[in-house]
Amino acid sequence: MAMKLVTAAAMAGVAFGMTATPQRSEAAALASKKSAEAQTQPNIVTVMIDDLGWNDVGWHDEKFATPAMSSLAETGVVLERFYTAPTCTPSRSQFMTGRYNIRNGMQDSVLHSTEPRGVPLNEEFLSTKLQTSGYRTVAIGKWHMGMHQSSYLPLSRGFDRHYGIYTGGGSHTGHFSVSQSFTVRHQADAQIWQGYNIWEDGVPSEDNYGKTHSTHLYSGKAAEFVDLFETEDDDTPFFMYLAYQAVHDPIEVGDEKYVSETTCSSITSPPGNKDDSGIDWDNRQILCGMVAEIDDGVKNLVLKLKELDEWDNTFMLVFSDNGGVGVHGSKNLPLRGEKADYWEGGVRVPAFVTGGFTEGALATAGVSPYSNTDMVHITDLHTTILNVAGYKPESTAEAKPLDGVSHLSQWIAGGSSVDGVEAARSEMLVNINSALFGGSGAIHVGDYKMIVNPEPSESRIYAKTRKALVAKQGILDQEDFQQILTYVHAEVLGTATKYIFNIAKNEFETEDDDCTDAEACSNLYDNEDFADVREMMEEKWGQWKLEAAPSTFMWADDGPLADPALFGGMWDSWRDGDNTPKAQYFGMSVLDADKFEGMTAMLHHSTDLAVSMGSAMAATGGSGSFGMLAVALTVFGAAIGMVSYRAGKRSGGSSTYESLA
Repeated sequence: MAMKLVTAAAMAGVAFGMTATPQRSEAAALASKKSAEAQTQPNIVTVMIDDLGWNDVGWHDEKFATPAMSSLAETGVVLERFYTAPTCTPSRSQFMTGRYNIRNGMQDSVLHSTEPRGVPLNEEFLSTKLQTSGYRTVAIGKWHMGMHQSSYLPLSRGFDRHYGIYTGGGSHTGHFSVSQSFTVRHQADAQIWQGYNIWEDGVPSEDNYGKTHSTHLYSGKAAEFVDLFETEDDDTPFFMYLAYQAVHDPIEVGDEKYVSETTCSSITSPPGNKDDSGIDWDNRQILCGMVAEIDDGVKNLVLKLKELDEWDNTFMLVFSDNGGVGVHGSKNLPLRGEKADYWEGGVRVPAFVTGGFTEGALATAGVSPYSNTDMVHITDLHTTILNVAGYKPESTAEAKPLDGVSHLSQWIAGGSSVDGVEAARSEMLVNINSALFGGSGAIHVGDYKMIVNPEPSESRIYAKTRKALVAKQGILDQEDFQQILTYVHAEVLGTATKYIFNIAKNEFETEDDDCTDAEACSNLYDNEDFADVREMMEEKWGQWKLEAAPSTFMWADDGPLADPALFGGMWDSWRDGDNTPKAQYFGMSVLDADKFEGMTAMLHHSTDLAVSMGSAMAATGGSGSFGMLAVALTVFGAAIGMVSYRAGKRSGGSSTYESLA
């Protein structure tokens, strides 16, 4: 594994030509003169927590049981203004690419399990860049960046090892994901598909058939990989992307003790479990337990790194992918809004930098651990990590410019812009949706934030668009579809609402018409005293909007072609390398011999695995009906030709579901 302590003060300037800031100590300046060749690369560990809200951590709410993470935050740099996208896939895309989602068409919505799209393959992931820099790479947990083709999966995007789920979520203890067709056509009711979801290095994991909570599985696997890396090679650094599935719903703990035996038990509900906050307080106690389980996993990972004498040379980042969800028990207060919103509560989340590498860098610079109040965007983590790793970007025509900026020098300097340390960024694009979602979004320029349609209400847009598609009964031309969008946007969003806040003075985005200091407590957009600010923000908004690539979102999905029952009961990639669905529907036509021969082996495998799924579910107290349904569907397909499994070669015929593709 990686050799011991790298001087981060020196590393800060290696990859991107940065210079030491005047505020840094003489010791740091001396350290920065050390030859880059003499430095070894640190291990890099990133911990992404799903749907963790602003007040779902111990350093913001003392009742939350995060002793390990709180302690780690106290030894590093807490990022008090860390921003993500409002939902998970867009955030993960920006982290892995280091680029705003408007650059590659990922600006709209999450990926649904049956959608044939993902983060474009011409985007080079952080993992690939680190591989080229000599790192071993492992992804653990939730992926959610594309799965319809194998080329979108972790092992094809820069990761040497993988353990986790490809989908956006699922049962933490049952290990299955459920998805409905979100663009239903020809029928009013959405079809539902269900399948097991845990993969390990391209093979279905036996853990699918147990009941261990996803958090404990991922934490255990993280420690296991660290042990493995130590055994394999003591000189090669590793990059670990640990993306917990929690605290995304369903709200469930793996062990009740994380509620009953922690400070979570002190969380009480108001009368009737209701107040004006929109928080489900009964769920909040359970969600607290879910966070406590993650905290325990992080603690054990740190202990493992220390046991193997690797902690001092590990750079660690811990952060959420977006704001929390009130009905799940998450609390973003005092920030306004929640997940899926462009209010601060939807996009400003807990984050901190830690690790022995960071502790050593701060000590060398003569800086105590502190809270940084400058803007940090999730793309910045990408660039900062490359800086830490000593990655030197290629200056080729194909190289894509990064929107993320490195904060390493500023963090080591020990302060924020208010302390006289120059900020790494002065403006930031949170996101701008395409017209499909009403052109909603948010940007920051200096102290000011502009929002258009702060609550895009994706779920309502989906519901109304689905209903309109059903009414149209089939494939639409562009004019029909534009009429649907116009109707839906009018129903859901109405006239575009615009806001400008001075976040430095009004970080809670308060609107009070009676306040005396407009910047401290009101929306400035229509205030003529701030007409110059409005003009500046509109100009910047227009610039970014002009730079936006077309959205990859198409209001289309593959529906039954992605049904896990066709793939051994697992959520798997369902299109070939040529992007043709592996399964095609032909009505009731009989399979010819050539087609049947091509699918026999896969059908046999699917049937065996489906039977074991049914047995496993029955043995663990669950229903075996899903496993038997997988058998029934697969055998039914073999018998009457409902499904032609392509098994890697093209078969003729046309699909009655082409409108979904």
